[in-house]
Amino acid sequence: MTETDQEKPDPSAERLAYSVNEAARLTGLSRDLLYDQMRRGNLRYVKIGRRRLITRQHLEQFLGAAS
Repeated sequence: MTETDQEKPDPSAERLAYSVNEAARLTGLSRDLLYDQMRRGNLRYVKIGRRRLITRQHLEQFLGAAS
């Protein structure tokens, strides 16, 4: 790795919203758990067409409430 590679931020950290699969990968939680929490109203999301997107802010709120 070069020095410039080490300085580049993780591109997923810059994103405003994530798919359920991406949110699961980032948090280490399962997709089923995330979908269940969305159904129960514990994890807010934005629905665009048929897609459910979890914003960074909603994910941070959910994780903060869980701790």
